[in-house]
Amino acid sequence: MHEAHDRSFVIAGATKDAMLSDFQQAIDNAITKGMPFKGWKDKQGNYQKGFLDQFDEIVARHGWDYNGGRDWRARIIYDTNIKSAYAAGRFKQMNDPAILKAFPYWKYVHGLERVPTQPREEHLHWDGLILRADDDWWLTYYPPNGWKCGCGVIPVNAAELKQMGKSDPDRSPKIKYEKRRDPGTDEWMDYPMGVDMGWAYAPGRTWSEGLVPKALSETLKSIDLVEAPKNLTPLRDLAAPSKATMLDLDKPESFYLDAFLSRFGASAGLAKLHRDKSGHVVPISDDLFRTTTGDIKIKKFGREASVEFLAETVLDPDEIWVDWAKSKSGKIYLVKRFVRYFENLSGFASFSWTSTGWFGTTAFNPSKKNKLDRPNRQYLERLRKGALLYRRKKENE
Repeated sequence: MHEAHDRSFVIAGATKDAMLSDFQQAIDNAITKGMPFKGWKDKQGNYQKGFLDQFDEIVARHGWDYNGGRDWRARIIYDTNIKSAYAAGRFKQMNDPAILKAFPYWKYVHGLERVPTQPREEHLHWDGLILRADDDWWLTYYPPNGWKCGCGVIPVNAAELKQMGKSDPDRSPKIKYEKRRDPGTDEWMDYPMGVDMGWAYAPGRTWSEGLVPKALSETLKSIDLVEAPKNLTPLRDLAAPSKATMLDLDKPESFYLDAFLSRFGASAGLAKLHRDKSGHVVPISDDLFRTTTGDIKIKKFGREASVEFLAETVLDPDEIWVDWAKSKSGKIYLVKRFVRYFENLSGFASFSWTSTGWFGTTAFNPSKKNKLDRPNRQYLERLRKGALLYRRKKENE
């Protein structure tokens, strides 16, 4: 959802890694080589493939049973990714300090790239709107603002603003919200009006500004090269107050499972999808408290008393990392780690990447000699490596 697209290449309904990789390469060719949507014949009469030809080849190679008609589905993939990539590059370009100094205002232009036959009423209403480049309104409505949206932004300097008869930019429109369902979690959410689901963000902003400190935003390296970064901000400096409480140790396992799962709307045997702070969706289920043989392990090491803190670790982590891991058989796989610092304990949860998405692996309170009142801070520090997907901002940032 939203900024997660700045870090991940996704196509609705496509879950195979190999197929996504093929589509990403095809889109990259379209962007870097100017490949048009449909094929054409060169001056010598030789047929040159377009994206639609590559779409057909990828679908046939992977046996993808997609929704919608062929031309429509391919066009959506082609237009969406190229427009988003252009918007991201444009956003970074217009935020260059030298450009911002010369052009401190941005103007919303309806149909800058393509004038639709049936314009969206809200987009027409924003046509000609001039706001400061740093106005928060752009964080929600920087175009494109929907599927096949052709709106754009052009920079404006002080002289141009004066020529338009304006001494100041326009007043920022108030953002109105309506209830919509999150397509990833199926939960109701307050969503900005006038923009298609999934488009209420500025494409490329977090890519250009960074979700995390720039020194930690490198691409995930080979498993043989991954080392814990040096001079990381101490977790205690990122910590936030907690509302969780320690539970008594004399309850049945079902009580502790429910205490954890209910925070996400899940229950024993009924998983729930949760959108984490990095924008990705992870499944919450009792698999987080099961052994490889399927047995419940929630009372192992006394973790049952801290399940409310473990729920907060996933709901509101200090950091989320993605890293390589190696199984006992030598298989390499991706693992996502949630870490959180609490005053009297440590929170840790882990998810592994499979062919069908993220899978809950474990959640527990790392402690010294398995005593809840002796949090093992070093354990968390050793796991702060790989690629940092999310970090809680400190109050002064």
